[in-house]
Amino acid sequence: MASWLLMLAMAAYLCICAVLFVQWIDPSLNGRTDQHIAADSSTYLYMADVLREGLNDPFVLAALSSFPNTLWMPVLFALALKSTVLMALANLLLFWISIQLFRRTSNIDVGLFLFLLLLNPTTTVSLLSVNKEILDMFAVALFCYFLSTGRKWALWIALLIAFINRYEVCVTMMAFLLIRSRLNPWRNRRATTLIMLTFILTICLPVLAARTLTSRFYEAREGGVIAFLDTLEMHYMFALAVIPKILEDMFGELLNFSHWAQYSVDDLANSYILAFNNLANVMVLLVLAWKRSMKISSEWIYLCWTAAIFMAVSLVIQPRYFYFCFVLLCFQAAQPSMVANRLSRLISAGELVANPEHGS
Repeated sequence: MASWLLMLAMAAYLCICAVLFVQWIDPSLNGRTDQHIAADSSTYLYMADVLREGLNDPFVLAALSSFPNTLWMPVLFALALKSTVLMALANLLLFWISIQLFRRTSNIDVGLFLFLLLLNPTTTVSLLSVNKEILDMFAVALFCYFLSTGRKWALWIALLIAFINRYEVCVTMMAFLLIRSRLNPWRNRRATTLIMLTFILTICLPVLAARTLTSRFYEAREGGVIAFLDTLEMHYMFALAVIPKILEDMFGELLNFSHWAQYSVDDLANSYILAFNNLANVMVLLVLAWKRSMKISSEWIYLCWTAAIFMAVSLVIQPRYFYFCFVLLCFQAAQPSMVANRLSRLISAGELVANPEHGS
C-alpha cells in the first residue's frame, strides 16, 4: 500500500513539474519572459549557443578558459542536449539513478527521503533547468555508494563529475578520503579531525589562495556581515568565521527581514526560492533532531560537516553551494532511527525466545 501511495505521489509531482516547466521555467530559459527562476541556467545556455555557433565571444572564451572551472559541466550539458526538454528529462533520469544509488548504499525510508528532498525548491528548479545541483547530487550518491560498498568505479566517476561540475565538491571528497585514512593520526577522533582541518585551512587559505580570495572579495564586498567574515578569512581567522558563514549560507535569508520586502516573482531565484531553500534546511534539521540522528558518529553527518567547512571558504553568499550538504542531511534523516532499531532488535529477541528452534 505504501509503495502505491509513493508512486501516486511521485506521479502527481511529475505532473506539477510538467506544468511548472511549460508555464514558467522553459519560457524564462528561452527568453520569452524576463523572470529569473533558474539561477545561472540562462548563462549556461548562452555559452553553449556561442560555442555551437562558433561566435568566438571573448567573454565566453575567457570564462571557459580558466582552470579549474565550474562552468564546464553545465555548459557541456547544454551543448550536448540542445533541447530544454531533453535537459529536464536527463536531470530526472540522473535524479532517479541517484535515488537508486542511495537505496543501495543504506536501508532508508525512500518516501521520507524524497519528501525532504522535494521540500527544497532548489531540487525542483534544478530538475527542470541546467544547473549544477542535480549533478552534485549524482556525484554524492556515487561517493556514498563507494563508501558503503568499496566499488572503485563509483569513486572515480564521482570524482570526475565533481571535478568538472563543482571542483569544491571534488576537493571535499578527496579530503574526506584522506582524513579517514591511516595518514590521519586522529582518524578515530572525528571532532578533533574537523577542528584540525579548520585550522589548516585558516593558515593555508591566505597563503595559497590570496589572489583568488582577493578577486572574489570584490564581488562580495557589499555583503555587510558576510564581508566582515570574509575579511577575517583573508587574515588568518577562518576558524572564527567558519561557523557563522555556514549559518549565514544555510539560514541567513530567514533572518534577512529587510530583503523580504523586495521579493518579486520576477526574481524568484534570489527571493522566494532562496527563502524556502533555507526553510527546507531548518525542516530537515528538525527531523534529525527529533530522530536524534545529528551525530558526528554517522558517516554521512561527518561527510556533511567536512563539506560544509570547505564550502564556507567561498566568499560569496550562495546557499546552492550547500546543496551537497542538504542531500546528505536528508539521507541521514531517512535512515532508521535509533528507537526503530532498538524496537526491531527487541521484536527479534522476543521472536527468538518464543521460537528457540527458529534461531537454530
